[in-house]
Amino acid sequence: MEKIWHLIYSRTFIILLLLAVTVLAIFFGVTYAALLMPAVLLALQIFSIIVAISIVNRPMNASFKLTWIIFIIGVPIFGALFYFILQSNIETRRYRKNFQKQAEKLRQYGHTSSKLLSVLEKEDKDQLKLAHYMSQHVGYALHGNSDATYFPSGEAKFEALVEELRKAEKYIFMEYYIVDFGYMWDSILEILKEKAGQGVEVRFMYDGSNSLMLLPYNYYKSLREFGIKAKVFSQIIPALSTVQNNRDHRKIAVIDGRVAFTGGVNLADEYINQKERFGHWKDAAIMVKGEAVANFTLMFLQMWNFNEKTENDDLKYLKEHLESEKEIVDKDSFFLAYGENPFDKDEVAKRVYLDMIQSATDYIYIMTPYLVLDDEMIDNLTYAAKRGVQVKLLLPHIYDKQSAYLAARVDFETYLESGIEIYEYTPGFVHSKVVLVDDKKATVGTVNMDFRSFYLNFECGLYVYNHKQVLWDILVDFETSFAVSEQITLEDFRNNYPWHKRLAGSLIAMFAPLF
Repeated sequence: MEKIWHLIYSRTFIILLLLAVTVLAIFFGVTYAALLMPAVLLALQIFSIIVAISIVNRPMNASFKLTWIIFIIGVPIFGALFYFILQSNIETRRYRKNFQKQAEKLRQYGHTSSKLLSVLEKEDKDQLKLAHYMSQHVGYALHGNSDATYFPSGEAKFEALVEELRKAEKYIFMEYYIVDFGYMWDSILEILKEKAGQGVEVRFMYDGSNSLMLLPYNYYKSLREFGIKAKVFSQIIPALSTVQNNRDHRKIAVIDGRVAFTGGVNLADEYINQKERFGHWKDAAIMVKGEAVANFTLMFLQMWNFNEKTENDDLKYLKEHLESEKEIVDKDSFFLAYGENPFDKDEVAKRVYLDMIQSATDYIYIMTPYLVLDDEMIDNLTYAAKRGVQVKLLLPHIYDKQSAYLAARVDFETYLESGIEIYEYTPGFVHSKVVLVDDKKATVGTVNMDFRSFYLNFECGLYVYNHKQVLWDILVDFETSFAVSEQITLEDFRNNYPWHKRLAGSLIAMFAPLF
């Protein structure tokens, strides 16, 4: 009973209640007006047809179109009105405008040097395509003269992050999706407070969804009292707006412009197995040093300044990166740190994944906690398997969300029939977001294999080409994980997966593009 009362008086319950009241008020208001005035009903029906036609003709992923059309048909009149309210939201337009402004401002720092491109052309002409796209159309430069270390667990990443934070002399930039009280965050916070006291510039940014259940609503003000410059991205408020569905899912730490971290590891105890939630928590991260750090600095500043109303001198950090770049020394390894921005209408993370899948000749290994894909991604993965590429997927055995478990299995037969191998990590939950292809290239970051990461969230990752040690370490991690996992066969899945779970998964997957 105490838990029930705690839930009722929580911020999450209040916000959801107010949103529900708003939706119901619109629904009953529209219904009442339509019943009393036939002309209003006719106008709304015509309006619904116009909205449906506009959705069909919008430059939007087919899965999103289908979901919205089903919603409009399933909830006549109200569905179209709901879509219109969300899409015409002033806040959405403001976010898009601000991020476009930031992108243009920072674009000059995202061009790959001609010398590096010429080195890459001699190494592998096919890699020029991705580098060209990122540099010319998105604004993320390819870099050499860098080194990286792969961490196959949250514990390993945490240890290295603490060590590097203690070395900070000029600045620390951190941007994380989840922050929760406990050993991990307490340990990091103590270092941040200490460094801020020493005169190191410390900036910390976290996603507003933390304020629902994990952190106090104004926790960023508490951090400021320690001398830490703190911000929260997009606080959750009881209002209908699509921007509340666009979360900052990135995990970035940049220290003195010399080292950066990314990967799946958030700042909470389950990520380092100090607290058990879903069996053993399998995560991964990567640390990069050298010129490739520049893109992570750029990504952080883009998020930090997207709603700043006054000019500042933050470009100095990017200028420092440019000034420190030197003639190409390391001609073998290349790094490309990239970000996903849901407001730029360009699915950057998805294109990175597709580029890797389409170029594979030997194998494709994928670790992901969630597997809910659109037709294009499914077609590319299954075609890779059908043309003889070994495709292996590593998924959780213990899921954090039942809905994710059910939705992932909707397309299992399609994958298995094409020859894709599916493994479930028996010890617990896989939260790693890693793709490895042909002993040549890999990406490690925050991007899940689902609609939310490809279309709705702010994400980031590090694309690694031809760094032998990192690629070997990732391969060892995959092989070690496969060895303790259970392989799902087509026969077992057909015979043992119950029909009611298939039905539930199909319904969940139908609306997955929206949530």
